[in-house]
Amino acid sequence: MKHFSTTPLPPNAWKTALGWWVVAGAIGVLIRYQLVYPVAGLSYPFLLHAHSHVVLLGWAFNGLFLALVSAFGSGIRSAAYRKIWLGFQASIFGMLVFFPIQGYATGSIVASTVHVFVSYYMAWCLWRDLRSDKSLSARLVRWGLFFLALSTLGPYAVGILKARHLQDTIWYPLSIYYYLHFLYNGWFMFGCLALLVRWLEHWHLMPTKQAGNQFVTALALSAFGTLALSALWTDPPAWVWLVGGIAALLQAGAGGWLLWWLWQKRVHLTQHLTPQAYGVARLAFLSFALKLILQLLSVFPWATRLAYTQRNLVIAYLHLVFIGVITFFLLAWAVQQEHLRRSVLAIRLITLFFVLTEIALVAESIWQQAGSYVPHLGEWLLVLSVGLWLGVLLIWLRQFPTRSNRLLSFW
Repeated sequence: MKHFSTTPLPPNAWKTALGWWVVAGAIGVLIRYQLVYPVAGLSYPFLLHAHSHVVLLGWAFNGLFLALVSAFGSGIRSAAYRKIWLGFQASIFGMLVFFPIQGYATGSIVASTVHVFVSYYMAWCLWRDLRSDKSLSARLVRWGLFFLALSTLGPYAVGILKARHLQDTIWYPLSIYYYLHFLYNGWFMFGCLALLVRWLEHWHLMPTKQAGNQFVTALALSAFGTLALSALWTDPPAWVWLVGGIAALLQAGAGGWLLWWLWQKRVHLTQHLTPQAYGVARLAFLSFALKLILQLLSVFPWATRLAYTQRNLVIAYLHLVFIGVITFFLLAWAVQQEHLRRSVLAIRLITLFFVLTEIALVAESIWQQAGSYVPHLGEWLLVLSVGLWLGVLLIWLRQFPTRSNRLLSFW
């Protein structure tokens, strides 16, 4: 059910993006295994860097790039987009090779830097393609590209701090949080919202122009202000708490309005979206609502202390945003646009083990606060990570139209 002209990209591009998720998921399983049954010669921090970079850039970044080019790209720049795609894959491969071996060192830094500069070229090409597009969805893409460029200041700061041997100061984690904030809440969030609004525009389900513009303005302002939430653990001045609180309220208001509008149009959405695309999109919207609530709660000092002392809560939140919001929406988009073949079983496995993992991580944090612990948590998380990875593997295998895939297509 394609609704947009597709800018030609290398064949099997979506398969490649999913393939990176399969690889990153396998590394994630290895990390969980390493925590329970340590293997000599493997570095947990190095593997964690490889896992996070490959899944974030290989799957999510690639997927968003493919979707945005499909919906907003111009055929005039097809050759440029193909080169950009190849540049992304080469840099991700470099990260996959170097991060497990050396962590943040020459090889991995070079690969990461290449990805950053290729993303600048991508942003320039998309920006040029949107020059004559005055739609609200195009405005969201422009904001997303701006936040992408803004986020890259974080890695530069990390490099400078490491070179000056200041990685033990608060500025080092703050630089990382800065990068993640504008990447997740800026580039990924605005990019996904642009795709959603593109659907609404095409199906004539948009609110008034004034309401749409107010929504984007409020969300953009809140993206700047909620950066303060990432610094509350440093016990900053009162004005930082105030800025973070106001921004969180503004974001909750804008996001709540969007969810309310989608709820009002739910009957129309079911008419336009395929059943599986609609089901996966609902998971993304539910995760988005939970994200808004959690960011609003993070303004309170008790929540800040809890997140600072319980690392599993931070992991659970990052998974909520990455898998719950971004991944589920990208899967809904790709299935709806027929870029990916559907797999009901795979989506159910991913959803089940994602939810169970979130529950385990949150439960452990709560129990620790009560002076107890979840028995055999490491083993349980290892099992859950295997289940999640099997779901990812299944949806990837579903993309290969072979005879043996007939059974997968049934599920």
